[in-house]
Formats: sequence, structure tokens, C-alpha cells
Amino acid sequence: MFEALLPIRQEIRKSNTRVIKLPKRFAFRHHDIHDFHKVLNIFDWEIRDCPVKIDLYECTNANYQAISLLVLYAWHLKSNGCTVEVLIDHDAENGSSVMWKKLGALGTFPILFEPNQQFKGDPLKPLFAVRGGNNQQDFKDVIAGIEKYTECFDINYTKTLRFIISELLYNTLEHGQKFSKKLDIFIPSIVQMCWYREKDEIHFIIADLGVGVREHLSQTYHGLSNDEEALKLAIQPEKSGTFASTDPYKGKNNAGMGLFLSSNIIRKLRGDMYLLSGNGLIHISPRDITSKELACKWPGTLALLTIRLGGENNDFDSILQNLRNDAENERKRNQNVEQNNEFVVHMSAYFGDYAEIKSEAINYRDKYLLPNLESGKKIILDFKNVKSAPHSFLNAFLATPIKVLGIEAYKRIKIINADSNIRETIDFIFEDNT
Repeated sequence: MFEALLPIRQEIRKSNTRVIKLPKRFAFRHHDIHDFHKVLNIFDWEIRDCPVKIDLYECTNANYQAISLLVLYAWHLKSNGCTVEVLIDHDAENGSSVMWKKLGALGTFPILFEPNQQFKGDPLKPLFAVRGGNNQQDFKDVIAGIEKYTECFDINYTKTLRFIISELLYNTLEHGQKFSKKLDIFIPSIVQMCWYREKDEIHFIIADLGVGVREHLSQTYHGLSNDEEALKLAIQPEKSGTFASTDPYKGKNNAGMGLFLSSNIIRKLRGDMYLLSGNGLIHISPRDITSKELACKWPGTLALLTIRLGGENNDFDSILQNLRNDAENERKRNQNVEQNNEFVVHMSAYFGDYAEIKSEAINYRDKYLLPNLESGKKIILDFKNVKSAPHSFLNAFLATPIKVLGIEAYKRIKIINADSNIRETIDFIFEDNT
């Protein structure tokens, strides 16, 4: 009887199979413009309990960071009760099928279930699984891989990459491990890096399927309305630390400085960092900090970074010390602020060195400035490190609060560390609205 029903069961199973076809192009960047939607759009996080085929045949243009996310997605599907098959063209000479093999991703599922295994791919395109329970061996493997990978570069690049990735690894080990009840294991995070010779850039990605930034921060910072707001908060000093149920910094395992230091080091070195969690995206560039809400989501946290080699030789130790001094000074200022009923806005931290995007000014004004003024607080706007802020930005940011306060605005809104051009523009806005 069972043998007679077997063909029917196989046919039913075949009809339930979900096929996910990669598009011809599957990459984060095209002509120096990042488009996360084209990558994230292929991931359906609700699929469960059915066969799934991930078809790479038609994808001829991809990058290693995007392809590496398929590993995490395959693990996610497996934890949802799916059987997963990755279809590749073994005869292809380029494209995503070749990349999949070079990453060592043919071993995707053995690595998921064997805690001491790592990907065995092309050493120039290294991919690592990062698990928290194997005596930190994965952490050590990644750091050793960075040192080997960058041994032909300037020593400062090795130190920089080691520091940045270490900090991001601590974050993913703290709250990026997703437990699968069905498989009775934790799903690892991944790290992948690649040197692009033509652009002389190192790109790397760290991604996990954990709780995400918003849920993590909400344990202490209640009322976060969306993922974009959570990401903006996370890159501030002492905001994204390890949270316990009673004391957000109990044990001081992670003091919340990692993302602040890493993002600012990237900026100093003319690099780029994209942080993605849920449907929030923040871009930290040498010029500014921008954010937006995406139509698609990533359920955990993803950091995509670019470091440009060559150019001036930056002193990493000096950069790091200066950033730590800035963070300490900000911590002291914030302590005074709490005592003096003040609300301080560090403009460069939220808007970058070039505060220019009007919509960002309006969003921040409505979300923070006006409510804090209404509660009776004094506003301090610190323009340290801001090189430019046009009239349209400053007017959108300040005109409404000044009109609301009237002549009292001169007492309730204080401007510090602004250069002469910004100061003159602000003075004009005050005069025009009081």
C-alpha cells in the first residue's frame, strides 16, 4: 500500500515545491549606486514546511556579499522545516554559480550542523560562520583570516579591519544568534570579505538572523517607533550595549561603544557603512549620515562596509583615541544635560558633516525638537564637525520651533560650535521668525 502511494506523495511534494530564481543581476551596488531592494526582494521569510529550490542558473552578474546571504537564507528555510536545494550550473565559468562554489557554500548544511566546521572556499573570497558556543573558535578564525588577508596591505589597514570586525562580531555574538526550535541549534552569523582589485577596495559583510536592533534597544529605550529610528540611536555612544532585564549595562559585557567607534572610524578612512535591520537602513559615509525605510526587510542585522585602500596614511591609534575622547566628553555632557533639564543634539552624529537633507531635518524636528520644547526643556544644538548646513535645511529644522517659542526662543534654543556661515544663517532665521 505504501509503495503504491509513494508516487502520489512525490507528485504532491513536487507540486508544493517553491522555486526562488535569482535575477540576472544580484548585487548591492550597480554603477556606484546601492540598491538593497533588488537583493532583499528575493527573500520570502514566511515559507515553511515545503521543498525549496534556489535557482542560480540565470544569475550571471552578482557580488560575493549578496551571494553569501543565500547561506543564511538557506539556514532559515531549514529551520522552518523546508528541504532546500541550491541549483547551480557546474559548467559555468562565471556568475553566481561559480561564486557559490568559490565561497565554499557547497558545504552550507554540514557547517550548520557541525559546530567545528568552516567554509572551505577560495582564500581570496573567505566566508566564515560565526557561532557563540565553540569556545570562540569562529571569532578567532575570522580575526586570523583578516590578518592573513591584509598582510600585503599597510599595517594600519590590518589594525583597522581587525578592530571594526571585532566590534561588529561582539555585537552579533551578543544578540545575533537565532535559536531554531525545530533544529534545536543556534543559526550562526556570517562574515564575508573580498578585495576588489580594480577599485582597490575591501568590501565585507556581517549578517545575522537575530532579534534585530529595534527589539534589542527597546528593552531599555521604550517607544522606538520604527527600525530607522532604532538604527540612528544605535550609532550613538553607550546606546547599544548588552541589556539585562533589570540593568541595561549589568556586567558591562558590551558598553555600547562598538557601533559608534566603528562607524566613525569608517568615516575617517573615507569608507562607507550600511547598517540594515528590519526595514530600516542607515548609511554612514565620509560626507554625511542618511537613513530611510525600505519596502523589504532583513529580519536580523546586516552590516555592509567598504574601505578604500591607498590615499593618505591615517594613524589608526590617533583616530581611535580621539573618538574615545569625544565619546567620553559626550557622556559627561549628557550627565550634565540630565541634571539641567536640557536636550542636546549633536548635529554631526545625526546628519553627518554636511547637514543638507531637508526631509531629515523635518523628521527630527517633529520627532524630537518640538516634543522636548513642549516638555519645557532647553535645546542645545552642537554643530561640532559640521562643515556645511544650507539655509533650506536650517530653516526646516528651526523655523517652526522658533515661531512656537517667539522671543523666548533666544533663551530656550542655544547654538554651540557652529562656524561663522552656519551661525549667520541661524541668526537670520531667528530674526525672521520672532
